[in-house]
Order: sequence, then structure tokens, then C-alpha cells
Amino acid sequence: MYGLRQLLEQVEDARDEPVTSAGRVAAAVFFCGLLRIRSFNALEPKLAEKPFLHLVGAPAQRDRLCSADTLSRSLRGVVLDSVRSIAVAMLAKAERNKVFREGWFGALRYVALDGWEPICSFHRHCPHCLVRLVEVKQRDGTVVKVEQYYHRYVVALLIDDRLDLALDIEPLLPSDLRPDGGTEDDEDEGELTAAKRLLRRVKKTYPWLDVVVADGLYPNGPFLTLIRELRMGSVIIIRNEGHEPLREATHIWGDQRAQQTFVDEQARERIELWDCPDLETLESYKGPIRVVRGRVTDLRQSDQAPHTWCMVVTGKATKLSAEQILRVGRGRWHIENTGFHQWTKLWKFAHVFTHHGNGILALYWLFFAAFNLLTLFLYLQVRCYGRDRGKDVTLSARTGDRGFLRVRPAG
Repeated sequence: MYGLRQLLEQVEDARDEPVTSAGRVAAAVFFCGLLRIRSFNALEPKLAEKPFLHLVGAPAQRDRLCSADTLSRSLRGVVLDSVRSIAVAMLAKAERNKVFREGWFGALRYVALDGWEPICSFHRHCPHCLVRLVEVKQRDGTVVKVEQYYHRYVVALLIDDRLDLALDIEPLLPSDLRPDGGTEDDEDEGELTAAKRLLRRVKKTYPWLDVVVADGLYPNGPFLTLIRELRMGSVIIIRNEGHEPLREATHIWGDQRAQQTFVDEQARERIELWDCPDLETLESYKGPIRVVRGRVTDLRQSDQAPHTWCMVVTGKATKLSAEQILRVGRGRWHIENTGFHQWTKLWKFAHVFTHHGNGILALYWLFFAAFNLLTLFLYLQVRCYGRDRGKDVTLSARTGDRGFLRVRPAG
């Protein structure tokens, strides 16, 4: 369906006349992610097994594909566009096949943005590492500040009631690698800076996306203006009660009762909603803003306090009802649960397979392609997958660890 073999063969790297082509290295890394092998050292024995050699398309006369060091060296020199195109081509094919035709609420397609920090170390570092000072307690009880090296990214995830897919990833750059020509004396990039760069590329690559969903870091004028320029809508969580326009909406609502109250029998929740449209109190953003507040009470745990959600809504998303906006805002957790949690706990993505800026990005693009391919298969072919089985959206993926994903000899 997706022409995986042809896509992998198009991968290029900077090695001169390699014995193992970049395409076969990419295939080995792709199946390392798909089979959830915990490291390149754990993968190395499989590089000499006939079933795995057949899987990656190695010549019949080869008794070994390559070493783990060769995998890392190839990833460090990979042309990023050549590995990124694999995941992009898969999603483009899925879109042409009308996988996303129905959309979610309002027939809109939603992309969640959030920061992700999979790698940190006190010892290993590369030129692309970010650096921060953290307090560490010594054996004698004293507390000292030491440098910690880490890689942080902004990830774009397509979210849906049933289907969550990795769309793109953008690194936060250290001060000396910033596009604006920063120096070592400047600060490293912030999440918002990388998110703006990512969102422009995401919209250009996937023009059918409609609404941005994000957390409390993002409801500011410059970011909302970028969303408007890209002709998208937004549903963004707002947490600071003193932040405009939430402060204005809170003043308008005052002590009045909820404008809408109902019970969600399936979730066993009582939901109260307040809605305030067409606010124009944010000086750094020119345009109307809608604010929705939802108070959710879990009827199964009546002794717990209700949880309150406040969302800033702009653009295409303003046509949604207050109930739909609340569900979309709460759906932002898909990127935390189905994305970061699952990738770290089930897919081994947080292991340091290689410590190099280009190599890590190349690895994640191949791993994202593996994640997307399996997700598409499970949702579209295994009808009892994910949310059809309740709230445990990773059930079938975890079941795969017990035999669904195995390398079997041909025939």
C-alpha cells in the first residue's frame, strides 16, 4: 500500500561508496523501531540472522548486514529530507486514501503541538546539545550546580477520536546554532521559537490541517497571529487567570451559573460550560477571540474537587459548540499519552541509540514512520483496536509485544 521498500531505498547519507547502502541501514533502523528493540547493541545479533537480512532486502550472499557502529555512522550523515520524506509520503498516501476524510469535530483535522525531552545526560554531549545548570546532591550532603546536557524537541501530532499520528518534529537549537546567528553568549532557543518554525513547515507539508491544539505556553498574540496567517484555527489551554482575554471573560461571567450543564453518562461526568465569544482585549492579536470554560466533575469520585479547563479559541475552531471545544481541549492529552508516554515506555524511543543532532533526528523520523505504519494498520485493519475497546488506547500495541510483531522466516 505505502511502497515502504521504495521509500527506504531513497534514503541517502554522506558516506563514500559504503558497503551497506543507506537504504538498507534505514530499513534496519526502521525495523529496530517497529520491533521495539531496545538498542543498537541488542539489534546487532539480528543483523546476522537470515530472516532479518531477508526483511531488510540484503543480498542473498551476505551473511551479515553491518555493525551497530555502521548504523550510527550512517545516521549521523543521513540527508534528513530523505528520511523525513518516508513518513510524509505515508501520510500523504493515507490522506489520498481518505483516511482522514471525516475529521473529528466539525469535520476538522487537528494537530497538537508540545515540547518533548527524551534525552538528558551529565556526561555525554554533542554540538547540538542544550545545556542547563541543575542542582545535584553530593554524597557528603552538599548541593552543587553542574551542567546537564539534553535534547528537546517540539512535536506535531495529528489527534483524533481514534487515530493519532506523528506529523513532524523540530529541535530546539543551542545558542550558537540558532538561525538568527546567535552566539555562545546568547540563550538557547525556547519552545515557542521552535514551535513557530515547526508549524509553518507542518502547514506547508499537510495543507489539509485545520486547527492547532496546544497547552498553556502558547496563548499569546504572536503565536495566535501566526495561526491566523496560516488560515488555521486554534484551541489553546489557558491557565493564568490574570492573562487576557481570560481575565475579561471571567469578569463578564462573574458569579453567574453555567450556561450549559449536562451529564455524560458514558464517561460518568457532570459538565458545566461557560462561553464568551468575540473578545478583543488582547493587544498583541488583532481579531476576535472566544473563551470557553468547562468544569468537569467525576461522578465516580464525588469526594474529589471538580477540574476546570479554560480554552482560547480562534479561527475555524470558533464554529464548534462549547462542548466540542472542551473535548478538543482535553484531547490535547493524546500527545502526552498516545505520543510521549507510549514512545518512552513501549517503543524505547528515549534510549540514546546515537548521540548526534543529525543522527537523533534521522532516527526519530524512521521510528515515527514505523509508529505511523503500525497505527494505521491497527486502526484500519484490526477493528477492535484502541478506543473501540475503551479508554486503553494502546491495548493492541502492547499485545503486539507478546507475539504480534516478530521477524518470521519467509514462507
